[in-house]
Amino acid sequence: MPSADRFENDSEQLELTLGPLYVVTAEDRVSGPLTNRPPRRYRSPPQPLEDARCLALMLLDRSEELADDGPWRRPLPGGQRHVAIVIAPGGPIA
Repeated sequence: MPSADRFENDSEQLELTLGPLYVVTAEDRVSGPLTNRPPRRYRSPPQPLEDARCLALMLLDRSEELADDGPWRRPLPGGQRHVAIVIAPGGPIA
């Protein structure tokens, strides 16, 4: 039988988040002729706000905390990356 300590440190243990969940949206808006690639879009799975803010920091390549509620922009060669955090459809888990 597994010990209780094993479950406290197991990263694959099921976690229930109460409260609203958020999705991070990212869109690379670039000039095709300059970059030779199409615009890209990403929408994250629903997650707690702390995780969503961490992902946004990574996508924006920032080390400091996000100062406001966004959306935020980051320059890219030939364009910009737009990142936003929005409440996930369906609201909180009941």
